[in-house]
Amino acid sequence: MSNNYPPLRTQIDPYIPIDQDPDFKPKQADPEKIKHYKSIDPTGCETHVHLRDKMMPEPKLLRPPQRDANYQPHSEEISDFPQTEMVPLPESFSYQEGSYRPPSVPLAAGYYPVSVYLYRGKKYDWCSCGHSWNNPFCNGQCKWIVTRCRPVSFNVSESGYFKLCNCKQSANAPFCNGTCRLVVKWAFKSHKGFFHWTGYGLFFVVLAYWGVNWYN
Repeated sequence: MSNNYPPLRTQIDPYIPIDQDPDFKPKQADPEKIKHYKSIDPTGCETHVHLRDKMMPEPKLLRPPQRDANYQPHSEEISDFPQTEMVPLPESFSYQEGSYRPPSVPLAAGYYPVSVYLYRGKKYDWCSCGHSWNNPFCNGQCKWIVTRCRPVSFNVSESGYFKLCNCKQSANAPFCNGTCRLVVKWAFKSHKGFFHWTGYGLFFVVLAYWGVNWYN
């Protein structure tokens, strides 16, 4: 049986201009499909993060100033490229009543809330970075590590026991709103959590095996 199809070409001939190569047929986009596409802002995937995080400035594209065609740079020239807008970090945040969002990824200090007795009218500083040695309260450790997290200052109107967030992900921080349950579910379903807990399990299994067979 004869094959009338021309032989397949694995690469474009570099000696033939593209506009003259009959085998160069790039795939064109379907105009009926692309007309529904949405243009994504090039400033990042979280283009509206500044609306949720008051410590995040509005994203902007920084462009250098226009130069003359005869411009010649020299070594002692000071750059006039626009500087990035900086927002200074405060000493602490105030209670945001259900709209809290961690400025940086915090360290989960635990997977369940801490029940603490709080006194009416007393000011407390809740640790939001997770590195405090006095969890759930801040001890200033956030000032010595690379993080934008700062303590949340709050007080209560009535004395009593309150559940304070320990996973550092609660939107009602410093109080727990049940987000820790989702964190635990994510830890078991994700690849990181699987290998994390599997490693812990194998460690204790090997440790128990050594303890039983130590004198054998």
